[in-house]
Amino acid sequence: MSEPRTVLAYCDKMFTASESFIPRGYSAFERLRPIYIGHTINGPVPNGAEAIDLTPLHGPFGAAGFKQIGLVSRRLEETLRALNPIAIHASFGKSGAYALPLAERLNLPLAVTYYGGDATKKSNTKDSLLRVYNRRRQRLWDEADLILPCSDFIRRELLAKGAPDEKMVVHHNTADPEKFRPGEKQNLLVFAGRWSPKKGIDTLIEALTQLGPELNGWTVRLCGNKAEGERDPFEQGLHDQLSASGVQVELAGWVPADDMPKHWAAAKIACVPSKRAPSGDAEGLPLVCIEAMLSGCAIAATRHSGIVECVSDGETGYLCDEGDADTLAANLRKMLIDAEATARMGEAGRLRALKDFNLQTQSRKLEDHLSRLAERKISSTSSSRS
Repeated sequence: MSEPRTVLAYCDKMFTASESFIPRGYSAFERLRPIYIGHTINGPVPNGAEAIDLTPLHGPFGAAGFKQIGLVSRRLEETLRALNPIAIHASFGKSGAYALPLAERLNLPLAVTYYGGDATKKSNTKDSLLRVYNRRRQRLWDEADLILPCSDFIRRELLAKGAPDEKMVVHHNTADPEKFRPGEKQNLLVFAGRWSPKKGIDTLIEALTQLGPELNGWTVRLCGNKAEGERDPFEQGLHDQLSASGVQVELAGWVPADDMPKHWAAAKIACVPSKRAPSGDAEGLPLVCIEAMLSGCAIAATRHSGIVECVSDGETGYLCDEGDADTLAANLRKMLIDAEATARMGEAGRLRALKDFNLQTQSRKLEDHLSRLAERKISSTSSSRS
């Protein structure tokens, strides 16, 4: 078997703890090898991976010259050419905008994956000359070879803003079925996510308050909260509301991604009450849905973004409208009462996730996408020379 060819995996802030899905997306690659490039390394480099901080490779205008006006120094060009890359894959629209001048200089095909807020936030969708992404956004869409929205919801959001439909292929988020498996189930309901408006934690707390004593016999575990003194006013208000409600919950704090499997494995119910935030920020397809489904959890969620693309109402869980605490409480009540139906939903959800949101399958699809881009580029270059 020949040596894998190199793909430049551009993410400006590499290995951020909450973005571990990015390196996992390359986990099944065999013909291609990602080399990570960007300007900040925010966490440990995965075993066996190679990462390049581009900061010292820029010319006299530094990273600002590269990002703001697309200056590619000779040293940067030579360093990357020496890797003999066949394509660039950027994670998030902003990184795609930064990578565009590199793709042009190196004559490489460019693919960019959109995950959520990069396609929906008002700050990212308005016209602005001050922000690199905004002023380079249409050019990115015009010149990129492939745009990979993580859900059909994100595809529609991009399409409405002017992205070319013919370049877009939905590439769903995924989780690892070897890592997320059902365990010994307990009467446990879990929420995992930042305590921010987008995650809908306020809707869940209101629903829990309505349920009150009906939660007796169940453990409600809320992950992602910050310690007292570190909370913004939104989160602190939710803690105050919880204290006043008398509802007993476990506050798990920030849970590293590698520790989440044990929480989902024990849970019977996962709650994903996401909604569009006032900033326009929205989910693409929440990974917690897929992780929980693989772990055999029934899902109580909202009809938000790509959630409806993985959770089937009445089959793998129950859905309600965004911000509808009354219906969320009613859905949770049904799941608490009918243990057999809840277990069946969890089993059906695992089968659905194994089929459609399997990390290995999706990773191989990404490798295929990037390989085809490179082959088309080579064919096109050969034709132009003949």
